[in-house]
Amino acid sequence: MSDLYELIFETDNPCNTVIFETDTGKVLYQVATEQGKETVTRVKNGGGETLASWVWKDVRSDVITLGNGTPVPVSAWLNKSLVPFKDTVTFQDARGQKFKWKGNGPGLSFELYAEGNKTEPLVRFHKSRTMWDHTVQPPTSRTEPARLVMDSRGIAIQDMAVISFLVLEKSRRTRESSTLNRADAVGLTPGGLIPSQVVIRGIGWA
Repeated sequence: MSDLYELIFETDNPCNTVIFETDTGKVLYQVATEQGKETVTRVKNGGGETLASWVWKDVRSDVITLGNGTPVPVSAWLNKSLVPFKDTVTFQDARGQKFKWKGNGPGLSFELYAEGNKTEPLVRFHKSRTMWDHTVQPPTSRTEPARLVMDSRGIAIQDMAVISFLVLEKSRRTRESSTLNRADAVGLTPGGLIPSQVVIRGIGWA
C-alpha cells in the first residue's frame, strides 16, 4: 500500500466513537448507539449527515439503511462466504464493483480487497495496542489508537469501507462477547447514549 491515508478511532468502540483524519485532526465520522425500544447505531459524516444506520436484532440479521435507501438485512448487503474461506465477506458499491473483506474471524484483523486482487489490500485495520518504553525507569507506556489505513483506491470508496467495517467489527465483537448481555457488550448505559469516554470490557479492540 503506497500513499497511505490514516483514519484514527478516538475510542476503542466500533459502536460509539469519533473517526478523524490523522494529519489534520478533521472529524470525518461520528458513530453513536442508542438504546430504546430498539438498539440503533448511526454513522454520520463530519457535517452531521447520516450516512447509515442499523437496527440490532437478537436472532436475525441486523437491518441496515444506507443513506436514504430502503432498509435491508445486513446479510443481504454483506455476503459471508461459506466455502472455501469462512472468514471473508463481500459487498458491491453503487457501480456494481465487488469488494471482499478478509479477517472476519476470532483473532484476525480486517483487510479489504478489490475483486480479482488477492495481494494488495485497499484498506487495512490496525488494532489498538499499548507501547512500552523500557529505556526509562519505571517503564512508561502509551496507547496507539486503532486505525484504518487505506490507499487511493480505498479513499475512492471510503464511506462504504468505513460503514461495512463498523458493521462487521460490531458483529465480530458481539459474537466474541456472547457471554455478556447486549448492554455490556457495547458499553450502553441505562436509557440511552453510550458515553464516548467509557470503554467497557468486551468491546475494546481485541
